[in-house]
Amino acid sequence: MGEFSRDGQNVQPGRLRTYLGTAPGVGKTYAMLNDGWRRSEGGERIVVGWIERHGRAETRAQLRNLEIVPPRSVDYRGRKFEELDVAANVARQPDAVLIDELAHTNADGSRKRWEDAAELLATGLSVMTTVNVANLLSVRDYAAQVTGAGTVESVPDEFVQSGEVVLVDLAPEALRQRIAAGQVYSTDTVGGALASYFRTSNLAALSELGRAWMAGSVDAVAGAVLARQGVGPLAPRPTVLAGVSGSAWGENVIRRAARLAAEDDADLLVVHVNVADGLARRRADTLGRYRDMTLKAGGRYTEVDGASAADALADAARDLHAHRIVVARHRSRLGELARGSVASRIHRLLPGIAVDEVRPE
Repeated sequence: MGEFSRDGQNVQPGRLRTYLGTAPGVGKTYAMLNDGWRRSEGGERIVVGWIERHGRAETRAQLRNLEIVPPRSVDYRGRKFEELDVAANVARQPDAVLIDELAHTNADGSRKRWEDAAELLATGLSVMTTVNVANLLSVRDYAAQVTGAGTVESVPDEFVQSGEVVLVDLAPEALRQRIAAGQVYSTDTVGGALASYFRTSNLAALSELGRAWMAGSVDAVAGAVLARQGVGPLAPRPTVLAGVSGSAWGENVIRRAARLAAEDDADLLVVHVNVADGLARRRADTLGRYRDMTLKAGGRYTEVDGASAADALADAARDLHAHRIVVARHRSRLGELARGSVASRIHRLLPGIAVDEVRPE
């Protein structure tokens, strides 16, 4: 995240700290509130921007004397909903804002809570927040296979990785005891929870996925985790890969790729290639714009080095089982005749893949 200007002054973005829970009920919200209160006692101004209490007495107790910023009211389809009020939190000018349930999607579906958190960070405010391992984009499908609970809302890995991450875990039997005692869910749902999502094997698997994510080895570990659960290998999800340079029409490439990914129910990966001669290296603000566009579309952004754009994109497409690649077409027809277009070279390297060319406007 770059600096932005406010009243003619550059403002450094705030710091992000994420409490990553291996499962609901392990104590990530408790840990966030406790750390926030300690900082408040140390003289910092800490406010609670959003909190999910779930009827838990422990959560209520941890709020102590922390200021809670009232939520904003949203009218949607004749009903009223409460959402995080970004403007009200900014107006308080605290040292840090506590935000629970980062993966939440706002009522009208137009915005995600992690985007609200990103907006607060951009104003210079620090954010402390919570999310479950199963809500990380790179873990989401594996977790759904493990638990059988289906796909859940997601948060881009890159957003969480942009700050400090604290893994919050609890031994499976200890968590099951908390649930059985009614400390996590209402007593009328305890039996079903223990028999399905919160089986000991599920909790152990989610814990292992959480530790693997922290170590950057989710894909390497997931196969063994699924095998122990008696689940077949996870079929690779279709992927739309967008190849961008620092040119002005890279945004058009990302928009086209995001639209195709949504139509195909596929993952989106945007790749910027730094070619060996250095000609494709571009200004950080342009690449930052590409990254922000990608995250907003729910995709992943990466930069790679390669001898040529076509070779690097073809390698990425093979690794990710991409079924479609989107690239820009050269402005110069003469350049295409002399060197061959990126699309034509990808076709030669990967004859079975669909390649879409976006013409510069």
